[in-house]
Amino acid sequence: MGLNWAEHTVEIAAPIRTCFDAITDYETFPKWQSAVVDTEVLDWDEEGRGKRVRLVVDAKVRKVNYTLDYRYDEPTRIEWDFVEGNGINDADGHYLFEDLGGDRTRATYKFGLEVGIPLPGPVARRAHKSTLKASVEDLKTEAERRAASAAPARPEEPSAQAAGGEAAGGEAEREARLAEQVGIKRPERQPSPTPAPEPADDDWGSDGSHSVAELPGMVVGEAASIGRRVAGGGARTARDLSEGAASAGLGAARRAVGAGREVAGAVRGRASRLLGRGREDHRPL
Repeated sequence: MGLNWAEHTVEIAAPIRTCFDAITDYETFPKWQSAVVDTEVLDWDEEGRGKRVRLVVDAKVRKVNYTLDYRYDEPTRIEWDFVEGNGINDADGHYLFEDLGGDRTRATYKFGLEVGIPLPGPVARRAHKSTLKASVEDLKTEAERRAASAAPARPEEPSAQAAGGEAAGGEAEREARLAEQVGIKRPERQPSPTPAPEPADDDWGSDGSHSVAELPGMVVGEAASIGRRVAGGGARTARDLSEGAASAGLGAARRAVGAGREVAGAVRGRASRLLGRGREDHRPL
């Protein structure tokens, strides 16, 4: 019957070394060679390359398996000798790689096959050519993928937003320098005055935690403490302000003390009314 030959050539956008390494990485064939179902490296040569390899291939009409002994003229040529097969009587051929420069390679796959199953000649030839072409196209895809993964990453350009931020910062610095040259100083931020205390809750101290008799002293003491804290805050504000604003700060302190006294008077009156009600509640019947 004899060998049925087929050949296919393709240009690959990858270095010749990448192509050679991919087609000799037999154990990964099932991941990227669509026709290969399984592989097993049975022996290795002195360079660590697969010497005797068993392959299981879906040959369109049926699955076949065969074992080949490989020889290498690295990285331009790969040849093999047929050892044995199931559904295959004989196989021969080679892979050729030609360096085209510019990290491009021309790959040619020539494969002669004699099947061991009865098939019409045209059917066997079409199946053989289709499988061989798919193998070379799969190599192209895998080699280009490996080349892209090995390429160094290009440095990212600064984003437009970052560039705009830098430009705005530079403009602000130039304006500040120009203002300083003509004697204009940027106004300094003044500290915020201490907020006035909120009015006391009308129900303060009415939770039963203290007797009515204790309320006047507690209320007066609390009111005085509020007045001192407010006055202290006003005094600190006056010290922190510039000399021109010192009188305003002291005035705020005086008003705060007056407010404290008014709060104390109001609380004292409420305490007196509570004491009056307490005496009435305890008047003998």
